[in-house]
Amino acid sequence: MTDDRARSAGDDEAPASQAIGCAAAVMTPIRAADPAARALDDPRATAATSGSSGVPTAGSDAAPTRPVPSQLERTSARNPAASERRAPDPVATVTIVAVAVIALVLSWLLPWWVMKARAPQYGQRTLVVEIGPRTVEGDIREIDLLGHYVGIQPMGTIAHIERTIAPFGVCATILGVLACGFCRRRWLRVLAVLPAIVMPVLVLVDLKLWMVKTVHDRNQDSSLNLTVKSIDPKLFGEYEVGQFKVATELGGGFYAGALASLLGLGLAFAVPLSIGRRRVVAIVLGAGVAATIAAPAHAAELAVGNGYDTIAAAVTAARDGDVVLIPEGIHHEHVTLDRSVRLVGRPGAVIDGDGEGTVLRITAPGVEVRGLTVRGSGSTYTSEDTGIRIDHAADVRVVDTRIEDTLFGIFVAQGDRCVIERSTVIGKDLPHVRRGDGIRLWYSSGCRLTGNLVERSRDVVIWYSSGTLVEDNVVRTSRYGLHYMYSDRNVFHRNRFEDNQVGAAIMYSRGIELTENAFSFSRGPAAYGVLLKDADDVFITGNRFIENTTGLFIDGAPQSKDGRVDVHGNLIARNDVGLALQPLSRRIRFWENAFVGNRGQVQIVGTGSADENVWAVGGRGNYWSDATLYDRDGDGVSELPYRLESTYEVLADRYPALAFFDATPAAEAIDLAARLFPIFAPRPKLTDPYPLVQAPLTAWTRSDGAATGRAGFAVAGVALLSLGALCVAGGVVRV
Repeated sequence: MTDDRARSAGDDEAPASQAIGCAAAVMTPIRAADPAARALDDPRATAATSGSSGVPTAGSDAAPTRPVPSQLERTSARNPAASERRAPDPVATVTIVAVAVIALVLSWLLPWWVMKARAPQYGQRTLVVEIGPRTVEGDIREIDLLGHYVGIQPMGTIAHIERTIAPFGVCATILGVLACGFCRRRWLRVLAVLPAIVMPVLVLVDLKLWMVKTVHDRNQDSSLNLTVKSIDPKLFGEYEVGQFKVATELGGGFYAGALASLLGLGLAFAVPLSIGRRRVVAIVLGAGVAATIAAPAHAAELAVGNGYDTIAAAVTAARDGDVVLIPEGIHHEHVTLDRSVRLVGRPGAVIDGDGEGTVLRITAPGVEVRGLTVRGSGSTYTSEDTGIRIDHAADVRVVDTRIEDTLFGIFVAQGDRCVIERSTVIGKDLPHVRRGDGIRLWYSSGCRLTGNLVERSRDVVIWYSSGTLVEDNVVRTSRYGLHYMYSDRNVFHRNRFEDNQVGAAIMYSRGIELTENAFSFSRGPAAYGVLLKDADDVFITGNRFIENTTGLFIDGAPQSKDGRVDVHGNLIARNDVGLALQPLSRRIRFWENAFVGNRGQVQIVGTGSADENVWAVGGRGNYWSDATLYDRDGDGVSELPYRLESTYEVLADRYPALAFFDATPAAEAIDLAARLFPIFAPRPKLTDPYPLVQAPLTAWTRSDGAATGRAGFAVAGVALLSLGALCVAGGVVRV
């Protein structure tokens, strides 16, 4: 009976001990936070308590009492693994945070997505473009050229908003990971690491949306649009674009971001570090302040001649953000800026290339060149010798700089968001055909050219460069004052193009604004103030076209069915031909322009008429200095429509040999006879139903002697009569 009871008690004791062990494991965090509970588990505290309550102690006459082991000690003795699980390990949390931050930094530095392309014109060469949160690098120029064939916009023109906010997003993600380790509540930890968790997915979704958008918004007038009907871009794998083979894959930056995402997910469920909330706020604020002041804290000024013998030596010693000062004098060297520094010249500072190569080359983003004179480049076209060349570097500024005696003045190749302000470019004294371009933008979007003077160059070139602002510049004695192709959404405001063979040639582009510019004195057999060809959505407003062979020439514009060309409020005066139109130029709107004193107001190049264009908007047409006007109600609009009809031009179209008599009394006699005998009058080439009684000039179109017309011819007539009277008087006196 006794043995059975003992076995029964032993059987009951085993489950009880197991339950006590589980309860101890559960109560461990509570005991760790409760001082009273820790005191109960401490044998020394138990002994002291017993002594104070009257229980015999070692100092009493009674025999010493053996300390009773606590429940925690009994549980630890039975299950050591449970004791190890109780104590949180801060080293693990710190390690996860550190690795996640390192992964995020690597994701910022490495490319997220890589595209490889093969094209027949590049043989065995594989074109590679790497896209990351900071930049798009690689064979961008070649890829953009291939994309142009199928109507895809340049890669540098897309995702501007994403690249702008990317630095702030990465910084916020890193700060969130750092703060997560100290947050006590789990929902706060999840909220802190949420940017790190979702960032890889967001990047891939955004990239896919941009790929779909670019192939959906292709230029329908591209050369291969008829052969390449559709494009199915893929984030991963291979696909074809006409004859081009494209393969895409994820880059190291994505894998680093994915690692940070997984670590952030684990960090949300990890044991938080024991630190107060105030310290968390202090750490986050301290990190933000440190990031804010870190860049300017390290900026320094390095003066050439003060420990640095040459400009190149000072640049080599400089770090990003430093200022390199160039003293007065001529410095004979070629300089490469491969770090983000400010190159500032004192008054009289000159960098002379001694007639060889490129004088100043910029390959780092964020460089600023100010107050320098750069001169003496080479004269070799194959190497494109330049005064200042910007190669694959964004956000470069060239301010208050003079470039002279150079083949190319400023050459920007894939330099997005560059700024060229208040600078002067004077090319080599060579014939037009041997000169280089004063300023050339090549695959460089979002740039600003303001307040510059360009003389004695070949062209100012803007090719494959969208979103450019050209304002308050003067271009003289060049071939093309502006040579503009394959670029969209650009603005040209208050520029002066004078004494050039062509003031501006604008071709194969969309979304162009020409406002308050002056195109003057372009003379020659094929000279134009503005030549507009195969363009859409062009708005020509408030400009001056003065003293050109042809003021405005339009060919094939608008190009597409939904394209627009508006010509409004311009002064077209004293040109041989005010406006020349190709027969394919239709649906153009002309209103409130002033055609004053042109030898030929409007010319239709070839057969046809200009009646398919609109010559009045809102009941207001244009002012014609040779119109017969009758304003009965005084509203400033003549009741007699203006008709352009010339018997001589019709005969000259039929018999080209008659062109010999252009602008001669014989041609005028033919037109006069046609007016006297209307039976011979030809069909009008255009009809303006609401011609204006007065020229609608603005402050800009009236300035610089632009306002001309009957008053000007009256003054000229009086002068000629006075000269004739003097000659007659002189002859009478001699007689």
